[in-house]
Amino acid sequence: MKINFKRLLLVTPVALALSTGWKADGKASSSKQDTADASQNLTVGKPLPVFELQTADGKTIKLSSLKGHAVLVDFWASWCMPCRAAIPHLKELYQKYHGKGFEILSVSIDQNSKAWKNAMLKEAMPWQQGIDRYEEGKDASIMMTALGIQSVPFAIMLDAGGKVILVNPAATDMDGYLKDTFTK
Repeated sequence: MKINFKRLLLVTPVALALSTGWKADGKASSSKQDTADASQNLTVGKPLPVFELQTADGKTIKLSSLKGHAVLVDFWASWCMPCRAAIPHLKELYQKYHGKGFEILSVSIDQNSKAWKNAMLKEAMPWQQGIDRYEEGKDASIMMTALGIQSVPFAIMLDAGGKVILVNPAATDMDGYLKDTFTK
């Protein structure tokens, strides 16, 4: 049997994206909700733990600097095709609601900062970006471990007070929350 590697390379990412609950339009299905273990640090109605991330230019960004805004904390990686497929929808939300008080903080879990920086440039995301760190010998980033997150893409919606409102919401849930929040 002869294997067509070109076709395999084209089909595999699509199959992977669909098997993880992501649609071709970049929007999550509601079955994506189970990618976090129960964690005391990720509870609806409570704030996230304090954390700092390194930006692409080596500066530090703190989640607390975004208090007073509705914030989507978006965990992603340059190699994650469902993450990349969701970016156009996030751009739409950012363009529509940023002027009203909506922020996005993308948290890369890349271990290769060059790949992360290249992906940021290619995707041209206008919101704040940071990269998480890894402890020696660990497979999961520090924040993912602290929050019990098992896979990306993963998102957390915070209200203006910094409290968790939605955990890994489907695109329709994010849209609904932002519409309700900013069209009063």
